[in-house]
Amino acid sequence: MSTFPPEIIEAILFRLPAKSLGRFKSVSKPWYFLISNPQFIKTHMLQNKTSKMILISDSKTLYSLDINELHTYPNNNNGDEDITTTATEITFPLVQYSIKWEKILGSCNGLVLAKDEDDAIFLINPTTQEVRKVPSSPFALPFDESFIMHGFGYNPCTQDYHVITISFWDETENEHHPDDTYMYVNIYSLRENSWMELSDSPYDHAFGNLTSGILVNENLHWLTSRRPCYTTVIAAFSLVNKEFNEIEYPHSINNGNGVFNELIVVGGKLCIFGARLGNHLWVMEEYGVKESWIKICLHGIEIDPVKPICSVDGSDRDVVLGDEDGIVVYNMDDTRCRNLRIVGGPNGFAIGGTYVESLESPKCTP
Repeated sequence: MSTFPPEIIEAILFRLPAKSLGRFKSVSKPWYFLISNPQFIKTHMLQNKTSKMILISDSKTLYSLDINELHTYPNNNNGDEDITTTATEITFPLVQYSIKWEKILGSCNGLVLAKDEDDAIFLINPTTQEVRKVPSSPFALPFDESFIMHGFGYNPCTQDYHVITISFWDETENEHHPDDTYMYVNIYSLRENSWMELSDSPYDHAFGNLTSGILVNENLHWLTSRRPCYTTVIAAFSLVNKEFNEIEYPHSINNGNGVFNELIVVGGKLCIFGARLGNHLWVMEEYGVKESWIKICLHGIEIDPVKPICSVDGSDRDVVLGDEDGIVVYNMDDTRCRNLRIVGGPNGFAIGGTYVESLESPKCTP
């Protein structure tokens, strides 16, 4: 390879999977510095957006599920086709102790924000097997007297990753501040490895489930209610200007049922899904434009409840759906639901979310 011009070597490396490139760092010092270069990492990620699903097993370990290498085979029970894919356990060889994972809180550019059973939070890269523990916020409310929600994303202007927390007092446990209804917002900078306080959220986040922020267009989104009339709205926190904006609900959704709905992202677009919406998925086709909400009916789905998780790479018609009993792949054209059989995976698991393979490091930023 040394006889090839550097630009040819770089072009070849751009085409390789992130996991392979991680191993090739040890080939030589020039390769190490090239593959570790922030611009190389960014360009490689843009050219190789391979999506994976992340699972949390009943034994609190993590598994990566390939949702792009799908193989079909006949189901002898119903004469239809099932789909199979492979799961691989995610390990962190340099961590000297066992981490019992509890929940996935978000992902961005190949980095995953995860919480363990002791409520410590970590930034991990499942592809490179790197892990970094995020320090506790000095501004955090007492854990046993409050609720907290997280969000994770990237500010392209400062090239920095941020963890966002929104916390508020638990009315039933809070004896010292019974009238405190503020929604406290803190932000962590990966580059600075430090926390800071921001202005309180103007929205009421004590609303439905304590879900993590949904990342779309450098904004983190939560279902909230607008004070004082408590109308259901989508609060969007900008990672660029560090302020909240508002995205309105579709006209035809019953506003009073907002507490039963959930925000998700499918195909890079903000979506609303929920038990009270039937098998309907609301998709915001043009971000921030209320009139661009469209309703998609998911016909022929027999499992209930079900939740869209992601679209299959290379297809805008195949959607991966999950429920309490397993995972299916749904085609919106022929309305077929095919079971997804997992090879090499755990017997029991919870669906954590998705991430893309990348070389981005949780230990530092450019």
